[in-house]
Amino acid sequence: MELKKRVIGIDAGSVTVSVVVMDLNGEVLNHRYEYHHGKPAMVLRDILLEIDYSNIIGVARTDSAPDIYKGSVCFDPNISIIKGVKFFYTDFRSILNVGGEKFALIEFDKDGNYLNMKSNTSCAAGTGGFLDQQAKRLNLKSSAELSEKALGNKGEIPKIASRCSVFAKTDIIHSQQEGYSLDEICDGLSLGLANNIADTLINGTTKYSPMVFAGGVARNKSVVSHLEKVIGHNLEVHEYSHLFGAIGAVQLFLEEKSVKNLIFSKDSIHAISNFKKDYFYEPLELKLSDYPDFDGLEHYNYSMPDNISDVEVDIYQKLESGISLDVYMGIDIGSTSTKSIIIGSDFEPIAGFYTRTSGRPIVAVQAIFESCNSYIENKNINFNFISVGSTGSGRKFIGKLVGADTILDEISAHARAAASLDPEIDTIIEIGGQDAKFTTLRKGVVTFSQMNTVCAAGTGSFIEEQALKLGVSLSEYAGLAEGARAPLASDRCTVFMERDINHYLNKNYQINEILATVLYSVRENYLQKVATEGNIGDRVFFQGATAKNKALVAAFEQKLKKPIFVSKYCHLTGALGSAITAAEEQEGISTFKGLGIYKETIPVRSETCKLCLNNCRIRVATVKDEEVAYGF
Repeated sequence: MELKKRVIGIDAGSVTVSVVVMDLNGEVLNHRYEYHHGKPAMVLRDILLEIDYSNIIGVARTDSAPDIYKGSVCFDPNISIIKGVKFFYTDFRSILNVGGEKFALIEFDKDGNYLNMKSNTSCAAGTGGFLDQQAKRLNLKSSAELSEKALGNKGEIPKIASRCSVFAKTDIIHSQQEGYSLDEICDGLSLGLANNIADTLINGTTKYSPMVFAGGVARNKSVVSHLEKVIGHNLEVHEYSHLFGAIGAVQLFLEEKSVKNLIFSKDSIHAISNFKKDYFYEPLELKLSDYPDFDGLEHYNYSMPDNISDVEVDIYQKLESGISLDVYMGIDIGSTSTKSIIIGSDFEPIAGFYTRTSGRPIVAVQAIFESCNSYIENKNINFNFISVGSTGSGRKFIGKLVGADTILDEISAHARAAASLDPEIDTIIEIGGQDAKFTTLRKGVVTFSQMNTVCAAGTGSFIEEQALKLGVSLSEYAGLAEGARAPLASDRCTVFMERDINHYLNKNYQINEILATVLYSVRENYLQKVATEGNIGDRVFFQGATAKNKALVAAFEQKLKKPIFVSKYCHLTGALGSAITAAEEQEGISTFKGLGIYKETIPVRSETCKLCLNNCRIRVATVKDEEVAYGF
C-alpha cells in the first residue's frame, strides 16, 4: 500500500508546542501537543525527530514557532487559527482563542468575512498560564487535573480572584481555611477565569454565536461550562481545538501550493546551538545610601504551635526588671504580614513584633499578643497601654476586635512614621506584600499618593513567588542578588515572569543573575505603574519589609541616582505611624481590651451577606459578646 503524501504543521505558543501530520485530504494522521517549559526549540526538535519523513511534501509553521526546520514555510498565527477553524466549520460568527499567555475574540460578519479582533492586555489573568500556575500551587499535575477536579464539584463555588496570580494565592489560602474542598476551589478558579475572559472580551449587545473555542484552554471542560453560562450560549469545541494553528498552517501551505522539490528528512532539522548570554543591567550595589543594621538589642523568634508562623521579636530598649511604663501600641494588619510595635511617651520604639497573616488576621494578632505577653513576663516588667492604634487592610476589623482607640489608613500611618524618623523626607516608596504605594510629603503632610492596581507585580509577594520557584529563601535572596548582572525580563506578572525564568534557566544563566532580574522587574513595574518619577524628591524613604532586601534598594538607587533612606524599623513603619497617631490623638481612658485576648477562643462563622448583589461570603467573629464581621 502506497504511503499517502503528507504535510507537517507546526505551531508554538508561550507554553506549548503543537505538531500535526496531515494528508492532502485533510485527515489528521498524527498529532502532538506538549508543554515546552521554556524550551520550545528543544521540545519541537524531539517531536520532529520521531516523525517518519517518507512522502512528506512540505513543512508549514506559524511565525510563533521556532525556525528549526530547513525549508519550512511560515504563516501568520492568527490567520492560521482562522484557517484551521474554517477547515472544520462553515457557519460561525466568532472565534474565542485562549492560550497560555494571550486570549482573543475574532469576529466575522454573517457572510464569514473578518470584522475585528479584541485581545487581553499585558495581564495574563484569564489565560492557560494562569490556570497552570494555580494547578502547581494546589499540587496538581496539570491544569487538566484541575479541570477534572472542578467538574467533580458538587458543593459551593468560592470566590477566587482571577485577575492576579498573587491575589488568587491569597484567596486560595482563605478558601482552604474556610473549609472549601479541593474540588470547590478548582471550580472557583475555573469560574473566575471564565468571568475574566467574558468581562474583557464580550459585549452583551453583539452577536457572537455560533462561537468556536480555539486554543489549549478549550480542553478545559470546566472553563467551557462556566463560559457557556456566563455568555449565554453554547461554544463549539472540536477535538482538535488546541491544534487549530498547526492545522491552519497546513491548509495555508496547500492553498498557496507551496510544495517545492525538497527532500524532507531528519537531516533538515537544525541543531540547537548554545545560547550566548546577554546582560541588560549592571551589577546591583549600594554606593550612595547608608544601610541600617536591623538587629536591635535582642532578636528572637517566638515559636507558635499548630504550624502558625513564628513571631519575630525585636527588643530595642533595655528595661529594668520590675519597671512599670506607660506605652502606646500600633498594629498593622496586612494581607501578607501582621506587625506591631510598642513605643514609649518619647515615641521611641521599645519592642517590635512581626508574623505572617496567612489569611488568618485574628490568629496572627493573637500570636503577636501572646509573644508580647511572654516578653513582658520574662523581663518582669509592666506595660500600661495608654492608647492603641490599628492600620493596614484589616485595620477596621481588628481595630474593633481589640478595642483600638485610633483606626488609621496605611498612607497616613506610613507618612506619620516617616516624618517622625526624618522630618526632611519628601518621598515614600512603600512596597508591601500585595500592594505598593507612592507618597509625596511636604513638611510631614501628604501632598500626593498613589497605589498599584489589581496587579500585584512589583510587590513583596511577587518577589517571594519567584524566590520559591528558584528554591531560594527570602533571607538569602539579597546576598545572592547583590553584585550580579542581570538580563531583561517581564515586569508585568508572575505568569510572564515564570516564562522568563524558565527561558533564562534554559540559557544557562545563574540563579543569582535571575534573582537580580526579578528585582529590576519590580523596580521598573513600580516606577512605571505606581510612582510618578518626575515627582520623586531629594529625600527618598523606602518602607515596607521589602526594604530589608538590600539588593532591591540598590536597584532603586541605581535608577534614581540618589540616596535611598531605609530605617531599621522599615518593616514596622505602618505600626509605628499608627502608634504615634494613637498617642497624639488619645483622649480619656483607652478602649483597648488587653493582651489577654490571645487566651480567648474566638469563634468565627461564615455567612453570605445579602445586603447587595455582590453576595460576599463574610466571616463573623465573636469576642467578649460582641460580633465583628469582615470580608465585605
